[in-house]
Amino acid sequence: MLFLLNDTVIEIETPEARVLGRWREMGCGDPRKLRASDAVDFVKQALRPWVGQTAAADDELLKDLAALIISKTGANSLILIPTPGGQFEARLKDVPPLVLETFQAGAANDVGLRQRA
Repeated sequence: MLFLLNDTVIEIETPEARVLGRWREMGCGDPRKLRASDAVDFVKQALRPWVGQTAAADDELLKDLAALIISKTGANSLILIPTPGGQFEARLKDVPPLVLETFQAGAANDVGLRQRA
């Protein structure tokens, strides 16, 4: 399954299984007891240092956070928008898979072009 986190497309297999297997390492608490809003708040805090440069974050962290959002909200996209007070507004969406595939392919082509230059 593809997931869009700000400007980064993340490919994640079996999100629920990943969360159940890694929640202790993630530090989010027992995911069976989390509400969707708790999961979003946890992800906002975990991504605070990476907003604006999400692609620079650790791949495993991004997969963990994407899996948590998918499993608790059903959304395949989370966009964090800075607010004037220094916080982040979270926008969850269900983006058509073809759009995510196209975005992912375009990002891969951009990386290839930069490496050749």
